[in-house]
Amino acid sequence: MPRAKFQTLTEQMFYILLCLKEECYGMDILDRVPAMTENRVRVGSGTLYNLLEQFLDAGFIRETKIEGRRRSYILTEKGREMLKREYDRIIAQAADYRLIFGEEEGL
Repeated sequence: MPRAKFQTLTEQMFYILLCLKEECYGMDILDRVPAMTENRVRVGSGTLYNLLEQFLDAGFIRETKIEGRRRSYILTEKGREMLKREYDRIIAQAADYRLIFGEEEGL
């Protein structure tokens, strides 16, 4: 059975949505993701614009401005909820890791 769309997020999806806490253009996201992850995560322009379109269709983001080919976006409440669910999932995974390996929190 295929996985439901957006059941979980890839790192790229997570960071794109995280960037959109504040209104920004697609080109801004291409700069912000590597900056916030110390170049650990990069998003190509094709991937970015494909995901932005999917996020728009899903109601996770909305367009705020259109200036020629430049478009700006911002996270919707539905997008915030998806981002929070993903954050909670990641935290639960980290807790499972600590439980299995017996590591203290914060180490």
